[in-house]
Amino acid sequence: MTVTKSTRWRVFAGVWLQSLFTSATAFFSLFCIPLTTQFGWSDSDFALAYTIYMFVYCAVGFIGGSLAEKLSPRITIYMGLCLFAGGWFLTGFATSIPQLYIFYGLLAGAGGGLIYPACLPTALKWFPDRSGSISGLVQAGASCGPFIMSPIAQALIDSLGAQMTCRVLGIVFLIGVGAVAWMIVPCPEGWMPEGWKPSASQAKVLSTRDYNIGQMVRTPVFWVLLLMFIFANAAGTMMVSFTSPIAQRQVGQDAMVAALCVSIMTLSNMCGRIGFGFIYDILKGWKSLVLLMVINGASMLLLTQATSLPFFIFCVVLVGFSFGGLLVVFAPMVRLIFGSKNYNSNYGLIFIGYGIGAFVGPKISAYFYDTTGRYTMGFVGSAILAVAAIVLILVAQKLAEKMMAQK
Repeated sequence: MTVTKSTRWRVFAGVWLQSLFTSATAFFSLFCIPLTTQFGWSDSDFALAYTIYMFVYCAVGFIGGSLAEKLSPRITIYMGLCLFAGGWFLTGFATSIPQLYIFYGLLAGAGGGLIYPACLPTALKWFPDRSGSISGLVQAGASCGPFIMSPIAQALIDSLGAQMTCRVLGIVFLIGVGAVAWMIVPCPEGWMPEGWKPSASQAKVLSTRDYNIGQMVRTPVFWVLLLMFIFANAAGTMMVSFTSPIAQRQVGQDAMVAALCVSIMTLSNMCGRIGFGFIYDILKGWKSLVLLMVINGASMLLLTQATSLPFFIFCVVLVGFSFGGLLVVFAPMVRLIFGSKNYNSNYGLIFIGYGIGAFVGPKISAYFYDTTGRYTMGFVGSAILAVAAIVLILVAQKLAEKMMAQK
């Protein structure tokens, strides 16, 4: 493969565009009312399809990362794309809840799980000089996708119906991702940008010992990072998954204003992804992780007092901004600690923690509301998880520094 100055930017463009398309799951809720009304499903039965999707998406992440290293990112993306687009297309024929779970939850979830770890780590390998900002910009594509495509999907649902829209979107994803996958190529081992002189901290990353999955899971820092990732994501998803009902039940707003709050959350999330990318390059990994959890924990405590719309929106902006930075900061951290050679598979395995947190967070929030009739204890619980995550970050930093000193 001939590497030119434009190669890595071509890879970045391909990864960003696929991220835009595969983030479609963020607007899957648009299909809730049409499909539940058409087939008489309950909202909870429908919502479980998304839970299955996220669990499978995260569970197969290490498989996608391993395949990207053993085969190639491009081949892995095409394999995942067949499942992802096929799952969406077949969802357009689902007439029962088990079919919905199989087509959307299992097939589309597995496809997305194969694609993600074949893309983001590959892009970051091409940018050792600006890993934080590139991580943020790539992750921002996942926010731009729903922002751009949600109105299009809703228009299709209104004109074609929910099932036909799923089939149309499946074809769009197949064409869209398939058209850019060729752009995503692996970075040659040891490659560096022409004329780039690594700083002391960047040189430290480049000299990090390369751990494979077996070696990584035998290190204490892996398990601390995994637990921290679970706590951090659970703390964020507690709020993210219930923004609309909180706006209506706690702040007393109507459904339209609540929907606006969700949009503000999405926009703040996108800004957080971009912003924390640059923050990472300035503060570096550990301090960036601590900062975002401090903001998250503080915003959760503030939400216990949020009864007016302006103050609630302020809290929503803080939550969205901090939560948006989680994946952005965490992704390059895995490379910093465990090296570049097996980055795709290592990150894919640790990404399972994201799925566990996404499952646990909303469950805790729903439990507190169902038992107390208020969201206050959910906010307090989220703040406690944020504090626990900060403690784990500090522990992980000490363990990582000790591990690097012994290499």
